[in-house]
Amino acid sequence: MLHHSSPDNQPKFDMIESAGTGYHYLFTERQYLIKLIAAPFIIKFVTILILSLLNIPQGHYAGNIALLPSIFAEGWLYAQVTRSFLFNERWPVMLSGEKDRDTQKLNNRQTCILAAIITYALIHLAFYGVQSLMYISEEDFQNLALVSAGETLPEGTSVSFTPAVTALIILVTAIFWFPLLWIYIAPAANIYFKDFYMTAIKQRLVFKMIACYMICLIPFIAALSIVRGFLVTALAIDAQNLSSAEQILVETITQFTALLIGIVSTVAMTEGMRGFFDKNKNTNTEKQNEE
Repeated sequence: MLHHSSPDNQPKFDMIESAGTGYHYLFTERQYLIKLIAAPFIIKFVTILILSLLNIPQGHYAGNIALLPSIFAEGWLYAQVTRSFLFNERWPVMLSGEKDRDTQKLNNRQTCILAAIITYALIHLAFYGVQSLMYISEEDFQNLALVSAGETLPEGTSVSFTPAVTALIILVTAIFWFPLLWIYIAPAANIYFKDFYMTAIKQRLVFKMIACYMICLIPFIAALSIVRGFLVTALAIDAQNLSSAEQILVETITQFTALLIGIVSTVAMTEGMRGFFDKNKNTNTEKQNEE
């Protein structure tokens, strides 16, 4: 199924190598990826643009529901990326001409991709649910500002501590939920959910996964900041009061960058985890041969 193992037969999650593999894949497969990115990018961009024009926050319930189509599109993209990276499967799939073999291949591929899409959507639904708990309304924000300044709140008003409590719980439990953010890779890679998750926990890979993601994320964030700064200076844009055209430009760059980050990090996590399952497969094969 997978074709990589460490030279000393001891699998390792190499953060630098995995992140480098993600960047290398993005560069070498750039023409293929442009074709894959097109639909998810357009769907996400249009949805967020409409939400922005209607002044509906993305963290709000209505905003999260509106983003559902783009979530499924992103899940499809990352499932295709995983299959392409691991099995060199392209979209659309090239068939051999042998009916039975092609049917089996298509059925397996369809099942894996569909499972990955659904898993990705469920992850984000859970994320948006938590995000909704952390959403601070304008009224709460003003009340918090008053409390921070040492002033007394008007009679009958109160401050909700739900966002703060939720954030604290998320921070404390990060070691358990962070691998779940990448569990959509498991079905796309023909790996059981439980095996993927328990490997990350038992092998103590969580902090390496977090560090790997940071390596994938930070260069893009830095580049995005530089580009935004250049645009603000060159086009004399008021970052605090964007026009419709300026909002479209900013959203285009931001959403495209987010998809690139998703591709690089998906490949990086897949590369980091694949060696553990190669070893398991090789061990099982050796046992079968001995029997």
